[in-house]
Amino acid sequence: MPVFTGYRPGGGACSEAQGRRPGVVTMSISLESVVVKYLEAKKLSRGTRKEYRSTVTKWVSWESCVDVDEIERIHVREFLDRVYANAIENGGSNPGRTANKAREHLRAILSWAWEQDFIEKLPRLPKPKPQRDVAGRHYLTKSDLNALYFATYQLPRPRGWKKNVTVGHHWRAALVVFFNYGVDTGTVFKCAGFHEPILWRHITWQPEPPNGQGQDSRHGWLYYRRVKTQKQFYRPMNRVVHTHLKSIRADSAQLDDAVFDGGTSRPNQQFQILCDLAGVKPKRDMETGEERPWVLKDLRKTCATYYDEHMPESSIEILGHSVGGVTYRHYAHRDPLAFKAILSIPQPEAFNALVQGFDGECPCCRRKFLQA
Repeated sequence: MPVFTGYRPGGGACSEAQGRRPGVVTMSISLESVVVKYLEAKKLSRGTRKEYRSTVTKWVSWESCVDVDEIERIHVREFLDRVYANAIENGGSNPGRTANKAREHLRAILSWAWEQDFIEKLPRLPKPKPQRDVAGRHYLTKSDLNALYFATYQLPRPRGWKKNVTVGHHWRAALVVFFNYGVDTGTVFKCAGFHEPILWRHITWQPEPPNGQGQDSRHGWLYYRRVKTQKQFYRPMNRVVHTHLKSIRADSAQLDDAVFDGGTSRPNQQFQILCDLAGVKPKRDMETGEERPWVLKDLRKTCATYYDEHMPESSIEILGHSVGGVTYRHYAHRDPLAFKAILSIPQPEAFNALVQGFDGECPCCRRKFLQA
């Protein structure tokens, strides 16, 4: 009797069964079909989806492509060699990185296909190819952060601004939250309809954890959701975060009001103005010499840099990065590491000015800042 091991909708050149056991009829599923199901099941950004589809296009156009249940190490190695060679032919400046990106995509797809029983076993992948890491500094130094913090006093008052504090107060609190939690731009400043910003009801001033898990935090808790993955986070507030959020809280604030107001619907544009006021030079690509302005997303990279310097691997949990391995993803309890890291990370000197009671003046020389 024929045995069906799988179903491949549509068929195609890569779906012909070759080298099968006699008497066994199989219908395979193509890598392209698996990726369609994978992207439907995963909440990925538009750019990430585009990268996955690009890898699949390269696989389908490869003359030696096979179906997903036939993929072995030799197929992956030959495919990556072809991607590497094509990158060189097309004038790519970092072909190793291009091939390794395709390797990461295949690894994620095959791991998911194995979990969904599309394949019986995972093939061993070849080692990554040598690559040149992207040159240039992609994080802000502590000096840059200090300059940005003090430059907020020079931000002009937005038209129609009716809050009891200046727009600089909101930007100072936002910089503190970006640095300590590495949140997305849309989590702080709602600049698109699908963004879910931090609301006042998301802040718990009591020490008890709102989700009933973990130890108490004397400065309260902060809840937020990632824009990209919709993953929920309950994070403890340290003294610096607690003080800055208290400083912008109005007596008339409603629970469903957004915590932060940048005074504009284009916060990245305002951030570039802030960089100019602070004298922070644009970031430069060491390879091409190209200068690009800093954006708020770079504060997320800055957060990861300082957390890994302070407590290795803590940024994985704090930023909500996905990691491989069943044990790590489902059994390893990482919250205590994040709790300890958030409450102990060294803050930029400027962030402690408000904590020490120096609002509007330099904490070292007591020089008054000119308010715009």
